[in-house]
Amino acid sequence: MRIIAISDIHRSEAATLTAAAAVGREGPDLTLVAGDISHNDLDEALRLLKILCDTGVPTFFVPGNMDSPSLSKYRGDQPRNLHGDCVNFEGYSIVGLGGSVNTPFNTPFEYNESEASAILNGIPSRFDSGRLILLSHCPPKGTMTDMTRFGIHAGSGSVREFVEKRSPLLVVCGHIHEAEGTDNLSKSVIVNPGPAYRGCYARINLDVRVEVEMAKFKV
Repeated sequence: MRIIAISDIHRSEAATLTAAAAVGREGPDLTLVAGDISHNDLDEALRLLKILCDTGVPTFFVPGNMDSPSLSKYRGDQPRNLHGDCVNFEGYSIVGLGGSVNTPFNTPFEYNESEASAILNGIPSRFDSGRLILLSHCPPKGTMTDMTRFGIHAGSGSVREFVEKRSPLLVVCGHIHEAEGTDNLSKSVIVNPGPAYRGCYARINLDVRVEVEMAKFKV
């Protein structure tokens, strides 16, 4: 299965249009959006997501900490919100966690680690860990994908615990813009595609193993 992963659009219609053009050109099986689509604006977030959906490629998303909490309650087939939910797609089970654990910035959609753990543990257990994908705005704590420019790991301990317990094949995250790249945690490949508003995305191929190519488009 071929995936295009993007995150952290941060209101940029230009970036969304260019990302959609890349999706249309490359023809993946699935587009995953790891949050921070807008800034506390439900209508804007849905409008930007619709641009991606208009490619005809199935689009699954979770909201980010900058998104309106109302986005976490959105229900529709396309785009499909995976916050606190699970969907089976092409033989894979994809689960989602939006928002982030508490930040120093009092952003719109935050919660504590206990709440994050409750959301993850409350996701319907209709998945097989060997074919599991986690889409989370917040990266697992203590990896290269959650390190800030100050050398601080700003990810979630609850996400890390879930990854270590469930061993998803792939984790797609965002949140920490400067932590673009990949890492491994236990048996899982972690991918932070970097901020889409700066032209960053990732191409992922799931076959015998997980293959990741970090890519750029011009904004």
